[in-house]
Amino acid sequence: MTEATKALSEYVFDRDRHEFSLGDTLDIKTGLLLACLTFLAFQASNIIGLSLSHPQMIVETAAIVFLILGGILSIVELWPRDYMREAMPDAYEAWISSLEEYQKQYPDASVPALPQVRLSKAKERIQANSIVNGKKTRLMFLVFYCVAIAFLGNLITLAMRLF
Repeated sequence: MTEATKALSEYVFDRDRHEFSLGDTLDIKTGLLLACLTFLAFQASNIIGLSLSHPQMIVETAAIVFLILGGILSIVELWPRDYMREAMPDAYEAWISSLEEYQKQYPDASVPALPQVRLSKAKERIQANSIVNGKKTRLMFLVFYCVAIAFLGNLITLAMRLF
């Protein structure tokens, strides 16, 4: 294996681990946003309990709509997904055994080496897991925008009430 190939394979395996763990990071961030939504929903329920003018009620209703939307999007983002993972060692042992049997039957046939197969499979996992993480990232950003809008709605309603 050349130096360049070795460096590339190290990068690919690091990226594979990164894509796999990124899903947990996105879920943690979305969980924090969901906590913010919960706080803002509690705040909105207290604001709605006040006697609000028509413009204040419109702003607060919009904030509540974004709270509900953010909650739904949070659930969609946090919904469990299957990530591709590297095979267990037993699977590799079985594969190697089958290749050895194949080579006994066909001694002239070339068979792929384990490092090449692992590298190829890691690239496939990166592609698949990256797609899942891309969807989760977009959902997390939408939840963030809902939190920001609901927060602004609550602030505007309170400011209107004060002035």
